[in-house]
Amino acid sequence: GSLNYAVEQLGTVRLLAVLGHTGCGAVSAAVDAYLTPTGYLGMAANRPLQAIVNSLMAPTRGAALVLTAAHGESVKTLPGYRQALIETTVVLNAALSAATLVHNFHDALGERLQVSFGVYDLRHRTVGLPGADGEWEVGLFQPPTSQEGFSAFGHRVAQSRLVREWLA
Repeated sequence: GSLNYAVEQLGTVRLLAVLGHTGCGAVSAAVDAYLTPTGYLGMAANRPLQAIVNSLMAPTRGAALVLTAAHGESVKTLPGYRQALIETTVVLNAALSAATLVHNFHDALGERLQVSFGVYDLRHRTVGLPGADGEWEVGLFQPPTSQEGFSAFGHRVAQSRLVREWLA
């Protein structure tokens, strides 16, 4: 509601920015529920936490799929898999949230309004994404808006040096 009001009524909003962050506790809870579904039962009574975890299941599943596609089924047995899954989910969730905003505010986008996303790296205190060359690219980025774009983006993240380091 707040975003709708700001975009449609204020006329001064120029950028909608989605910002995830590394080591996200909510994403960690969703990944743990994904990896150990019986653990999800413990949060079933906590409706607010349950709603957050439920909303993160699609990006978590997507992250698991791209990690498996990029590194094979055995990736799930690596000691760093959980951390790689968390951080890949953080990136994909930020991209998906930004793409949703592009869809929701399609008519207002253009010269007047842009949508971007990034991830705040808590260790290095920079906003960016894992880049195609493996390095952290600083900045905000346009979200992928097609299935093919998301697939390529997810594959790029899963193949990044940062994900390979988490898996090692």
